[in-house]
Amino acid sequence: MFVTDLHGSEIAYRKALNAAKMHNVDYLIIGGDITSKNIVFIERSGDKYYFNGNEVDIKTVYEDARKYGYYIYVASKDEIQKILENKEFFESVKRTLIEKQIDNWIKIAEEKLTGTNIKVFWSYGNDDPLYLDEVFSKYNIRDEGIFELEEGKTNTLYLISYGYVNPTPFKSYREEPDSTIYIKGEDYLRKIDEPERAILNFHAPPYNTKLDIAIIDGKKREHVGSRGVRDLIEKYRPLLGLHGHIIESPATDKIKNTIVVNPGSLAYEGLLKYSIIVIERKLEGLLVKYKIKGAAILSG
Repeated sequence: MFVTDLHGSEIAYRKALNAAKMHNVDYLIIGGDITSKNIVFIERSGDKYYFNGNEVDIKTVYEDARKYGYYIYVASKDEIQKILENKEFFESVKRTLIEKQIDNWIKIAEEKLTGTNIKVFWSYGNDDPLYLDEVFSKYNIRDEGIFELEEGKTNTLYLISYGYVNPTPFKSYREEPDSTIYIKGEDYLRKIDEPERAILNFHAPPYNTKLDIAIIDGKKREHVGSRGVRDLIEKYRPLLGLHGHIIESPATDKIKNTIVVNPGSLAYEGLLKYSIIVIERKLEGLLVKYKIKGAAILSG
């Protein structure tokens, strides 16, 4: 199962864990853009709470934050002003909130997946700060690189995770030229004897596919994916491509023999979009072969 672009929505994340259990999947791959982009500052005055000068119910504020995916920071009016005026202070607050989110999400996964054999893989995206890697490392979690899906088996499947995207107008945390994405991806793929046994978990979708159609200025539709990712797929023909980033373009497509999937995201509404991929492992003579039996995009 693959889900991506959760953007801090705990409700969508919990739904993903529930769906993984319901479908009895072997692997849950969480694509990039895990963290939220937004912090809502709530002013505390005595026993009352205010947002933009209007009194709010703090319990409802936190419930909405869990659903829609934003962080809540409660402080006095003076402290909030100091945070907003000091970039370093702001980033320090954001890091603390992200660390709290990841700690909470890992605990939720441990609780919900207890008694199952579901293996979870985490990965970053362009909107995730660089220090997210350090946060994950505290839990011995790698969010980039090559992973063996079937450890201990010969001719195993490999997952290659990489979350940088080609340049965007938004100048997010992790962007780089297509040439760099290609070089990095090729370096990983060359370490695998048979690239046909690789699953590319690259946050950027391949260029000029059904997966990378962005809506520009509210109406214009344009292909904005990565040419580097497309070139990698065309040259090395991995078994499967898992992608995100362009959340308004959920689709499956095919580049030569490779199935590529972007389930899209509605996490900002507290809804779950995800993909279930069925992979057949079969022995042909002395060789183990893998085949995609089906790929569906679901919601809930």
